[in-house]
Amino acid sequence: MKKAVIYARFSSSNQTEQSIEGQLRVCNKYARENGFVVVKEYIDRKKTAQNDLRPNFQKMLADSYNHTFDFVIVYALDRFARDDGDHGTDKRILQRNGVLLLSATQQIGVNADGTENLGGILTEGIYVALAKYYSRELAQKVRRGQNESIIKRNFLGGRVPYGYCTVGSPRGNGRAANKKLCINEAEAEIVREIFEMYSKGKSAFEIADILNERGLRNSRGEPFKANGLMRMMKNKTYIGTFTFGDRMIEDYNPPIVDKKIFEIVQMRMEQNMRNPAKAKARDNYILTGKLYCGYCKKKMVGESGTSRSGEMYYYYKCQGRKKRCGCTKEIIKKTYLEDLVIQSTLDHILCTENIETITEQLLKVQDEDRSTAELEVLRQQRAETESAIKNMLTAIKRGIITDSTQEELQRLEEEKKDLEKRITLEEYQESLHLTRERIQYWFESFAEFDYSDVNAREYLVTYFINRIILYNDKVIIIYNHEGDNRTELGIDEIEAALGSDLQASPQPHWDNPNFFVIRKTFGLSFSMEEFKNFKM
Repeated sequence: MKKAVIYARFSSSNQTEQSIEGQLRVCNKYARENGFVVVKEYIDRKKTAQNDLRPNFQKMLADSYNHTFDFVIVYALDRFARDDGDHGTDKRILQRNGVLLLSATQQIGVNADGTENLGGILTEGIYVALAKYYSRELAQKVRRGQNESIIKRNFLGGRVPYGYCTVGSPRGNGRAANKKLCINEAEAEIVREIFEMYSKGKSAFEIADILNERGLRNSRGEPFKANGLMRMMKNKTYIGTFTFGDRMIEDYNPPIVDKKIFEIVQMRMEQNMRNPAKAKARDNYILTGKLYCGYCKKKMVGESGTSRSGEMYYYYKCQGRKKRCGCTKEIIKKTYLEDLVIQSTLDHILCTENIETITEQLLKVQDEDRSTAELEVLRQQRAETESAIKNMLTAIKRGIITDSTQEELQRLEEEKKDLEKRITLEEYQESLHLTRERIQYWFESFAEFDYSDVNAREYLVTYFINRIILYNDKVIIIYNHEGDNRTELGIDEIEAALGSDLQASPQPHWDNPNFFVIRKTFGLSFSMEEFKNFKM
């Protein structure tokens, strides 16, 4: 007996209970057709999937530790998550607890019988990325209806910046209308101090340490971090300026920081960007957690030091050597190795030839999986309902008005509304249909990134790199094949699958079936000669 639970969600007040009913109906049908016994349903209402902070979603993850079910069924992957990082993390939690994720409407990396699906493996990461993309695209469309709020200088929603709070007049449903930002003086003093310290030469890391030692917490109630402080100091809200698309509106909200201090801070951050070696952050060791020593199998971690001339240098060091466990793995320069990984990914993974190959595979899988039958049935039902309403109105015009006709007309109107909502849900899923242009644009966009920007570097490594195994004479890069940033692959398992290729003349291993034995990953191997001659 295959035990499963269903997870359903809708995100906004514009959606209703019918959205949940539609998801549950499709998921239960999928369960019946594939021999699942549904033991529980987890439902989140008016909860976004841009993060996983949803009460019943978290309850489902917690219950998975009890091993009371084997599968989680969702209507589509965007019900599970719209963020690729959350998708990978939460899916790994389920997998570690012996639970597999299934979609009732999309072909992903797992079949209904629990076996791996090679075609679905390719599409799963793209579905998640596109869900995130369309979520942001939808947010842009919503902005078109926000002009009135901008004219009134209202707060448009989202996370309230640290140092501010909101006030607004109450309305009938208990929520506040015309919400505006006002200054939280206690937090505002901290904001001014942050800008002041940075303008006088302290680093974001030093500032974070100072604030945390004083027991202060950010707007989420968490310790301050350097990256968060950098984002804060770039936020023009603190000088009263609101940015909406291409529009920049000054004096939109009360300022906290003096404009002169703000400009000094921006100049210093720009200087650090031009000379990144002086401003390298501890969190910017982008290979941390993915880089392993090929000899003692321990992780390699980022470290820094100062030369006799006073110059700072950054490198990765094996923890086995660091803890004096007998490992002789040499240290390696941070930028040197990171540049190699990034450029290798661009040259060998995101090259035109491979993008074409992956695109063809995705389109083929999608064409086999795509079905519009349900949408057509709903549209036909709507047409029949509209026809019945028209007939009922005609009868009313002829004077046939009874309690029964009024009740029937009301029932038909409600049925039409329900069908409209269900059709909207189905049409949205239809809109996620992958075109050749969408797939290629998504992959090719990586070539457009500015890889001097640490955020771009981190994104590429997070999304594509599974493991890097470093020896003194070679480096092996293992790439994700499912897009979920899995890290459970063991080095021994990888080496066993590679076999003699570790000693062979290094070539891209596109034709080596062993890479598909290792849980559908693929990789590249480079000789140290190529390594040393590598130029970004």
